[in-house]
Amino acid sequence: MKTIIDKDTKGLNFMEKNKVSVWASQFPYDKIPEEYFEENFTHKKKRATNTWSNNFKLAYFSPDYLETNGVYSGTSNIRKVAGACSFSKSYIESLEQMAINNNMAQVTWIVLLHDLAYDPEVSGIKKDKFLTFLGAFDYDETADSLYEP
Repeated sequence: MKTIIDKDTKGLNFMEKNKVSVWASQFPYDKIPEEYFEENFTHKKKRATNTWSNNFKLAYFSPDYLETNGVYSGTSNIRKVAGACSFSKSYIESLEQMAINNNMAQVTWIVLLHDLAYDPEVSGIKKDKFLTFLGAFDYDETADSLYEP
């Protein structure tokens, strides 16, 4: 993977085909300020930034490659939450083990960015107030979801 510093935004670009980066939260979804998710668009709405992406030093993300899932109250098993996401059969075992290792087996919600291999060793950021980075996993774009949403 080649990480590039985007000179226009001063952020980092971690694009890598067939990788999915996953962040998880145990913070109640309904308690997160709307501003955290408000997207600012550039490049004909093909690129976006928001408080979350800025906190993790991402130059930008492509909304087409962003996926979220979770519960509005309480927590749920990460296997169930991530299992409803795209291509999850190809990465669910690795993700679940990483979540267990990070005491994040029960979550409120997750954020996935496909074709991105975020690296906290490069950015220096593994978590912010609401999300914890769990890892970048190989995915197969022909794989099904573990569960139908």
